[in-house]
Amino acid sequence: MHDSSILVFNLVFAGTLGIGLLMLLGQLAAFIVLLATAATVEFLVVTLGALVRRTRKSASHRQLRGRHFSRVSPAADTSDG
Repeated sequence: MHDSSILVFNLVFAGTLGIGLLMLLGQLAAFIVLLATAATVEFLVVTLGALVRRTRKSASHRQLRGRHFSRVSPAADTSDG
């Protein structure tokens, strides 16, 4: 019959490896979640930044166009009004 201490040693060693493997899988899962969160946040920041730039650009374009017409209109107005 085998010595019981060898069996205990093998079970403890296998349990230690099993716990280590579970910890490694947990760390990999946390790292993947972290990368996915960072990618999602970066995507949202870039998208919202582009929308804000587009909105500001169109607003400033409208503002410039309004100034252009207001400057040109009085000089071009030839009515006797």
